[in-house]
Amino acid sequence: MLFTLLLSLFFQDLPDGPGKADLLKVCQDCHDTDTIISDNRTKEAWKKTIAKMADRGAEGTDEQYDAIIAYLTKNFGRVNVNKATAEEIASGIGFSAEEADKIVKYREKNGNFKDWRGLKSAIDGAKVEAKKDHIAVQ
Repeated sequence: MLFTLLLSLFFQDLPDGPGKADLLKVCQDCHDTDTIISDNRTKEAWKKTIAKMADRGAEGTDEQYDAIIAYLTKNFGRVNVNKATAEEIASGIGFSAEEADKIVKYREKNGNFKDWRGLKSAIDGAKVEAKKDHIAVQ
């Protein structure tokens, strides 16, 4: 009981939002906050991770798993800018709709980005630098 209470205190630092309660309920007995947020992943990678946890015995419903994936993707996710739509880039990374549109147009004209730094050719470099942990280019 004390262990669960201590873990709950660690998880209080997580951003509020839909899916947080499900994350706490399903994941906190096995993972601390650092384990969860140490590696930003794409939505597909979060899906694979949650599937592995379910295979290893994590107990949750499909609805809980979907909520956890959405929560993790929103708060600790990466967006593959070589495949995402402008809307996905804007909502997933936090760029404006105009910036996301510029990224997609640049990609369509010049080909896929090789790394996150390549986005500096499409939009303000300082904004790219600030969001680099949420950008994937697979």
